[in-house]
Amino acid sequence: MIGKTANSLRTHSNLLKADESTNKTLARIASGKRINQASDDAAGLAVAMAMESQSRGIAMQIANRQDEISLLQTAEGALSSTNDMLQRMNELSVQAANGTLTDSDRGAIQLEIDQLKEQINQTANNTTFNTKNLLDGSLDLQLQNGQSFTIPAMNTSTLGIDQTNISSSSGAQSAIGRIGQAIGTVTSQRSAIGAVQNGISSEISNLNKELINTIAAQSRIEDADMAAEIINMYRAELQSKTAIKAFKMQDENRSTILGLLGD
Repeated sequence: MIGKTANSLRTHSNLLKADESTNKTLARIASGKRINQASDDAAGLAVAMAMESQSRGIAMQIANRQDEISLLQTAEGALSSTNDMLQRMNELSVQAANGTLTDSDRGAIQLEIDQLKEQINQTANNTTFNTKNLLDGSLDLQLQNGQSFTIPAMNTSTLGIDQTNISSSSGAQSAIGRIGQAIGTVTSQRSAIGAVQNGISSEISNLNKELINTIAAQSRIEDADMAAEIINMYRAELQSKTAIKAFKMQDENRSTILGLLGD
């Protein structure tokens, strides 16, 4: 009788273990994670959480660097417009230097030059990114890599073209030289922005590689092996069915014995 009780207890214990194993396996399959709680792997959880913190930090660095690129692209786009307006001013100055033009002709050209100068100043004063003025000389950007980046004012006064007057042939000739220098200044600043942007893009590429490697390492620690978990689930189900069948056989044996005793 003691032996039968021990067998029953052992069978019951096996059934509980099989059910527990099935529940853990189902949780892993449902979540895709090998570690769903600290008791699954305390040491592995600590390492996985450290790597998750690292990967989130890298992802935020990438987002910050992309914001920096967006700011620089906004500034460079505005300078491209400024460059186009300067090119038009240069074209008009060359036209005004034509000795066959009358003062009335040059006066009409001067009206367009004045409009272009006003547009250049508006671009310098109104180009912003997240409320930061980009081209009025106030920008002092602290990049995430620790470098500082500034853009000088890009208005007509700083560019040296605020007094551009082509009402005479000599004035037009003088304007050509000053506008040419202004074009060189804007082009140089655009090149500087492009160089910084390329550097940031390279750093983003490196950060992306680091992020991929970190996530892959974290995945190896905490992600479930789905094939192995499915095999474990079938094994646990088989153990559970075997334990249940053992219980039934014990019940049938007891019933048979009791029946014989009753006879």
